[in-house]
Amino acid sequence: MIKIKEFSEIVGFSIRMLRYLEEVEVLVPKREDNNYRVYSEDQIPVAKKILRLQGLGIQLKEIESLQKADIPTQLEVLEKVLAREIEISEMKSDSIPELKNIIDNLKHEGIGLDAYLSNERQAPRRMRTLGGDEKFHRTAFSIPILRSIYEDHLTENANIELIATDLMKFSEWFQNCDYIPDVFSVLKESSFVFGKNIHDNFIKGYELSWKKFLPEMGFRRMDDFTKEDVSQLMGPHDIVIRTTFKYLDSLEEGEIVIPYAPIYTMSQLSHKN
Repeated sequence: MIKIKEFSEIVGFSIRMLRYLEEVEVLVPKREDNNYRVYSEDQIPVAKKILRLQGLGIQLKEIESLQKADIPTQLEVLEKVLAREIEISEMKSDSIPELKNIIDNLKHEGIGLDAYLSNERQAPRRMRTLGGDEKFHRTAFSIPILRSIYEDHLTENANIELIATDLMKFSEWFQNCDYIPDVFSVLKESSFVFGKNIHDNFIKGYELSWKKFLPEMGFRRMDDFTKEDVSQLMGPHDIVIRTTFKYLDSLEEGEIVIPYAPIYTMSQLSHKN
């Protein structure tokens, strides 16, 4: 049997991360008589599999489902992950949205390619945005739920001014993060919110906005995470939405970083209702 410190060194997960994986029942050790955690040799490839799946953009809750599922259920989970990854790729693309718009015009409007290209009014629509670069504008336009959360809470209830919102890889954000982030678990999703200067009243209002779409959703502050621990909560290729803001009363600046996965989940649920 392998004690937690040695197991951490073997598999590359920090001790804090291993404790979290136990909490969410993704990687559960046995307990000795003295209540110390011990792992078996068989759990080494399990831990490495978790790291590999995270690298494919699969969330911890999805990994938990995959571990317990038969092949048809595994296929269902992976197809949903693939659909999410394709949607993210399209949103980050500079060409796919307009190519889809051209095809839509040819199919439904009877507008030929030459006519489309000569008419600037046929370009993909834009709307009031949340700040940041144009790649995120398409995200805000295509997902009303995201727009509702940000406009309902962040601009009205939290007494803040939005500065910018960006869509990026988790690794891109993490590499440029020069502080130890606050960490909140997104309950029921095994997902996370990161950031700095996230006040308690801020997160309470944010939680209420999410609960309009997922009633069981909640946020719990997670303590004792170092910056290195935070790097292991998500896969490097996971997409996150970073919003920077300023509190109007103190002029203090902060940022909140949320993974795209729960936003995607909410958008899918809203389509079914």
